[in-house]
Amino acid sequence: MALTAAALSGQFAGTSEAGGHIDAPSAVLDSPADLTDVYAFTSPEDADMVTLIANVRPFQVPGTAANALVDYPFATGARYEIHTDADGDGAADTTYRWTFRDEDRRPFGQGPKVGPLPVNSLDDASLRVRQKYTLEKVAAGGAVRTLLKDAIASPTDTGRALMPDYGRLRAQAVRQLPGGGRTVATQAAESFKVDTQVFGLYTVGTRGPVPGWLPDAQPLSALNVNSLVLQVPKSEVALNGDPDRNPVVGVWASVSRQGANLERGLAQQAPVFRQVSRQGAPHVAFALFGSTIGLAEPGGPEDRYQARAPKDDHLEKDFLAVTLDPVPPHRIERAQGRPAPATPRHDIQALFMKGIGKDNGAGFGFDLNTHAMNADADVTRIVLAEELRLNLSTPVSTDPKAFGVLDGDPQGFPNGRRLNDNIDVPLIRMLEGEPAGPSAAGLLPKPVVGLEPADAQSVFPYINLPHAGP
Repeated sequence: MALTAAALSGQFAGTSEAGGHIDAPSAVLDSPADLTDVYAFTSPEDADMVTLIANVRPFQVPGTAANALVDYPFATGARYEIHTDADGDGAADTTYRWTFRDEDRRPFGQGPKVGPLPVNSLDDASLRVRQKYTLEKVAAGGAVRTLLKDAIASPTDTGRALMPDYGRLRAQAVRQLPGGGRTVATQAAESFKVDTQVFGLYTVGTRGPVPGWLPDAQPLSALNVNSLVLQVPKSEVALNGDPDRNPVVGVWASVSRQGANLERGLAQQAPVFRQVSRQGAPHVAFALFGSTIGLAEPGGPEDRYQARAPKDDHLEKDFLAVTLDPVPPHRIERAQGRPAPATPRHDIQALFMKGIGKDNGAGFGFDLNTHAMNADADVTRIVLAEELRLNLSTPVSTDPKAFGVLDGDPQGFPNGRRLNDNIDVPLIRMLEGEPAGPSAAGLLPKPVVGLEPADAQSVFPYINLPHAGP
């Protein structure tokens, strides 16, 4: 029901805080700023490069000639940012910032944005409104370097009649970056893989909405999102530019919009950018608070997380408390009688706020992706901060496992996140005490049929082309 409501309302709703597909109370209220997923992984075709992806604006209905007026642009005037933390202090050391503007080539700005002739190139006159963007690299001290100016984003796919070869348009939108790397801003098929039985375990403690004996009908598998895909040399994000000595980096994304402080007079205020959406590790609200639309109060700890920087996470008492005593295991215990693991849950706090370490409570028994592994890091400055942590030196898996580290694949989630990783099943199993405790795999029987997004590609930009009709 929540997925359906979000799909119907997201493209029409107003502006507020956001974050996640449906795992923050106000997620559907600002669709263009709604960050859904962040991915970070070593580029499989080039081990010296790292790929960072931020997906926004979920629940996009595929375009066709019949609904060619449907359009899902990036927000103009907003800042879309991917941040990296190399030293573990919770503050961004390198930020990549996209800002978009519309180039409207229609007479008097009226009429359809696409057509009447097919669009075969980003320069075709039939693409009557184009989105252009500036990509900047922002250093920790605030110095800004422009990497791209007036690059063209790949448009919303309006169907095969008007865009007969969307792959060509996306290829034209890929831009090379100075110093190495490349980027593309584009619509894409939703990449989020999930077992829909998991959501009932998060929120009420039982499997649902799909029983194990029915098909696992994943509604996102037929919908689209907007993707910002960035590939850069690992030396750009590693501490002191050395990914061998300092292999661990924290990653998160944010969206900021212009606004004012309503607690002060407006006459002397200039617009400032305020963060309205944040995403690092997946499903923070689901996994820690067990909350979603209708289960949390707007302005509560889930929304405060959306507006906060990781460096301030350790100052939020409610957030720290729930990382040591997450809600879902207690709901599962009440609903199914399976005892919740003993608290405090240092393993869950490590999962979200430290990384996997041998002696930090993670429970895996080895060092994988804590900032303390960086030889040049000042351990006295490392703080508890929610980030998606990636070890840049972990070799690319020759036999990747969808459940990642929990199933013996050290390159998978929660060591970063790849497009083909299924993150919800490992999250539930770790919330139930794995790997130190008994297996919780039985909570999630394999469905008869699983409908999931197609596997990602093995070459840049990895994401699949958007779903589209005739």
